[in-house]
Amino acid sequence: MPGRVLHFPKPLISRSEIGDLVARVLATPRDERAARSSELKLEEPEVLLALCMRLRDLLDRAPAIARDDSDYLYRFLRTPERPIGLFDEREYFLGELALLAGTACRQLSRREEARLWFDRAEAGFRHTLNAVADLARLAYQRLALRMEERHIDAVLELVPSLVQSFDKCGLPQEALKARFLEALAWMESERLTEAVDAFREIAREAERIGSEKLLASAYGNLAHLHGMLGDPTHAMESSRLAIPILHRLGDRVALAKVQWGLATLLRETGQLVPAIEAYRTAQREFDDIGMRADVAALHLVIADLLLELQEDAAAMQSVLKALPVLQELNMVPEGMAALQLLRESLRDQRIDRAALRELHGYFEEIRG
Repeated sequence: MPGRVLHFPKPLISRSEIGDLVARVLATPRDERAARSSELKLEEPEVLLALCMRLRDLLDRAPAIARDDSDYLYRFLRTPERPIGLFDEREYFLGELALLAGTACRQLSRREEARLWFDRAEAGFRHTLNAVADLARLAYQRLALRMEERHIDAVLELVPSLVQSFDKCGLPQEALKARFLEALAWMESERLTEAVDAFREIAREAERIGSEKLLASAYGNLAHLHGMLGDPTHAMESSRLAIPILHRLGDRVALAKVQWGLATLLRETGQLVPAIEAYRTAQREFDDIGMRADVAALHLVIADLLLELQEDAAAMQSVLKALPVLQELNMVPEGMAALQLLRESLRDQRIDRAALRELHGYFEEIRG
């Protein structure tokens, strides 16, 4: 993890042994791990650190698995209280695992659960030597959650201070991630030209510091922005730059979002049938990695296009698939009025299109 120094009471486990242990831990059914904790060395700081790094990688590939394994390890360390390392390692790992679980919950749109995990992360990090940097990483995730809940003014107000904190901690990649939130806020508030300029600058800086993940994400958002602006040439060019990097990184979440952006481009250029197929491709990819909220959001977008094609019955079915998930996850508290109007129209065997568009509009930009 960024800037983390651990203190070990005995010689380090070899790198090859750590890699083998991590693979064995993750392959062992969760309900069998505690009984095999000595064999798996689950109380060794080196192994826990490698597990945290592996789970962080899984956030972009399989967020549901990352959430469940982070939850398990957090509870394993917490009860009974297990001595880890010489100093503050136990508190650090409790904070790190809670932060990982919360980040996964945020990606899965389990927002109330994410908030609880972020509170747990703060409780752990508060007692560590490296609290400033760790709490700044936590502040980023909380601000990302506020971005997804469309607290745009708060994001624009707080990002500069967060960037400054990361700069002081010597974490340039984390600072660039915070600037990413600012660009998303401009995108959501329809300041599209400013958002394009910001993502171009982020791409240049990401390339300079060697962050392929942020470089590809910036290109992916540029593709979506150019699609919204009806600029197919630049949209396709940005996608062409993003996709090979994301494939190399195995970032399935971002790849699905790029597919969403390409579908938006097709829609904006009037290619409705290909747009529906592209949205469904993105939908299948989100479904494969357990991102039910995005699957539901795309049901709404697809329903709108089906109405445009006068396929009202299919549109109705698409909306009916989305509504239970929207309600379960409480995804659009700011859109409750529109959600209620949409429900009422369905009872009359029709779709209130204005309400439908208001609802799916909430999901069009907040995808970074």
